[in-house]
Amino acid sequence: MAKEKKVKDPKNKLGIGRLLAFKSSDISAAWVNLIMLNYLTIFASDALGVKPAVVGTLLMVSKIVDAFTDVIAGFVIDNTNTKLGKGRPYELCIIGMVITSVFMFFAKPEWSQFAKYAWIFSMYTLCFSVFATFRTTGMNPYTIRAFSNNPILLRKVSSYGGMVTMAGSIVMSVLFPRLLAKAAIAEGLTKADYPSASAWFRITAMVMSAALIIGLFRFIFIKEDPSIAMEEKKEKTNFSEVLNLFKNNKYTWIFAIMMMCYNIMTNLAIGPYYFRYVVGDVNKQGLLSVVGIILLPLMLSFPKIMEKLGSMCRMIEIFAVIGIVGYLIVFFSGSFLPGVYGGYVLGTLATLPLAYYGILFIMNICNYNEMIGLPRMDGSSGILSGFATKFGAAIGSFITGILLSLSGYIATTGNEVVTQPGSAVFMIRIIFAIVPALMLVVIFLCAKKFGVMEVQVSEWEAEKKAKKEAEAAAAA
Repeated sequence: MAKEKKVKDPKNKLGIGRLLAFKSSDISAAWVNLIMLNYLTIFASDALGVKPAVVGTLLMVSKIVDAFTDVIAGFVIDNTNTKLGKGRPYELCIIGMVITSVFMFFAKPEWSQFAKYAWIFSMYTLCFSVFATFRTTGMNPYTIRAFSNNPILLRKVSSYGGMVTMAGSIVMSVLFPRLLAKAAIAEGLTKADYPSASAWFRITAMVMSAALIIGLFRFIFIKEDPSIAMEEKKEKTNFSEVLNLFKNNKYTWIFAIMMMCYNIMTNLAIGPYYFRYVVGDVNKQGLLSVVGIILLPLMLSFPKIMEKLGSMCRMIEIFAVIGIVGYLIVFFSGSFLPGVYGGYVLGTLATLPLAYYGILFIMNICNYNEMIGLPRMDGSSGILSGFATKFGAAIGSFITGILLSLSGYIATTGNEVVTQPGSAVFMIRIIFAIVPALMLVVIFLCAKKFGVMEVQVSEWEAEKKAKKEAEAAAAA
């Protein structure tokens, strides 16, 4: 007897055009993050003459503002109901992110120290505490509604969309240091140097012009499914419910810790220092992303890996162990590039599930809210993780700034060339490899805790589905 062919549900089909349009904004945001989080510290220390510890402290202070804007954003978005949708209007915040990232590099070395401090703090706060906060918080309900709260589609968007975002990030990760290196050579410097502040501004403005155009595609072409909003209760979310969420759903805290550690390790902003002072060639940093291309085909198998393991958290645990080994290889490799590249790929592999499956964590948290009798709170459920994301990024920069200053790192202005002490060079190696390995240890432990809830929610959804089918059969 011939085997019956399985018919695919058209509702589960994800078109390539729709996927590319939806991820376009994430590519632009990734470019902003790459430049602001990875290069801001070395721009300030090696072009403006601001001590790394001061930069790290300014970013930390900026996060105090985030403590308020994250809560406000979640509350505002949960109570947003417009013709455009719940989360879609806040997608326009990508414009603000792009503009403030350009203005950040407008700062000049001849400004007073106070003016530099005020400028860095203001631009960073506007970019991340205001524009990025509202965009990120609105992205959770926007994504859920854009794909009709379909778990299959959401998994596809997370996996395949992650490849799109990563590919876009790789392009800029390779291009940006090459543009900087070319500008430095044009100014009569060496391949181990970065250019003047004015060159930083010109290059950033050029790159962000493209980011602005690309970033608007999602808002223009992807609409929310209005039927999802109609299925929800038309009750306003109040602050007491948000507080109950923090009190009764411990998994919002666990996920927040995971995201904080992930963003600490991915936003240490130490790469430019490592390739300048350990490797001796800033252009070689771009090759890290090129090596990472080998991970793109692997991401296609993520849904299958998750299905085989039976748990998203189990996959994160396994990848975290692989990443720890990778970063240890990087540390002991020093300036030996094959070891640096190979170990870094393993370390990057460990971050991919968290980077691209965040929406699934939020969906589980929302389902758990419903399971324990709380409102789903699609917007507010991401408040803690959203805050932890940006706070972790700032902590990463703070760690880098403080440790570099304690190790005797010498800040410079303009085109000065200095020889850093051996203690500073060794500290750069520690920040580049050992600190990320420690963060992965914490992520591993948190994934084990979150996995308990993942199983509970899965069983609850199965029971709810069976009950619904039984009621439908009885009614028939």
